[in-house]
Amino acid sequence: MQNNLETPKEITKEKSKDCCSNDESCGTCMKGGFPMKKEALSFITLIMVAATTMLSVLLINEKRANLSSIVLDSKSDVGSVAKTYEMPAVKSISEKIELPTPKITGKMSVEEAIQTRRSKRVYSEEPVTMSELSQILWSAQGVTDDKGHRTAPSARGVYPYSLYVVVRNVEGLESGLYLYDSESHTLGNLGLANAGELLAASGVQDNSQKAPIVIAMAVAFAKTAVSFPDNPEEVTFLEGGHIGQNIYLQAEAMKMATVVTAGFDAAKVGEILGLDKNETIVYLVPFGHLGVEVPAE
Repeated sequence: MQNNLETPKEITKEKSKDCCSNDESCGTCMKGGFPMKKEALSFITLIMVAATTMLSVLLINEKRANLSSIVLDSKSDVGSVAKTYEMPAVKSISEKIELPTPKITGKMSVEEAIQTRRSKRVYSEEPVTMSELSQILWSAQGVTDDKGHRTAPSARGVYPYSLYVVVRNVEGLESGLYLYDSESHTLGNLGLANAGELLAASGVQDNSQKAPIVIAMAVAFAKTAVSFPDNPEEVTFLEGGHIGQNIYLQAEAMKMATVVTAGFDAAKVGEILGLDKNETIVYLVPFGHLGVEVPAE
């Protein structure tokens, strides 16, 4: 008996041969759709991907330009933009005071300091020691190696911040205004003996009016503008946060009190303390021994 059944291979071959014999679209030769070869489809796909990529890049660049604080035109360069900001004048220092060597090990781990850190706004009348003052300043901007790296990071190693210290009650140190020198780990006396009283009268928060010391974190935007001409202020403000957190964690490890504050008139405080007009105070950071908070009546 003759077997008239077709094998699967014969069926496939026959369908392939007659794939265009009907009026419906054919998935094999694209009949009823676009009669294109695979090479043409690949080329069109490549063009579409390239166009999408170029459009995305253009949109991103446009957004970055809108966010920049300074927009460069075709004739601008880094030098001309940097000149928008001026460097502050060099301070006149009456004397330099050596600070004790800071410790690089302590009794509290960094994990515990992070866990227990809190803003503390009340300070006792106990004076701050020179060692305690040295430690807190080192944590903020101290030099950590022979290459000049500091305790807080700075984009491209600019380090635009200066730390001014208003001293009211520190053992062995006269009241007044001082400038911290990171490289030599010293205090420069700026000669403003009544700095504490002037600061208290400038409308700052209560914690800055009474703390044994107040660190004024001042920035010169001209330093940052050389490396970041598009957005020097944005970059610099971010760095201020790094410094402030270092102070918080160091104070916690020392079981002392601090709080980073920004609720003040920066121009007024800067003028009262005799800072250069090209310096801007970003934070006032009071620091001292923890006091007992009196409940409100």
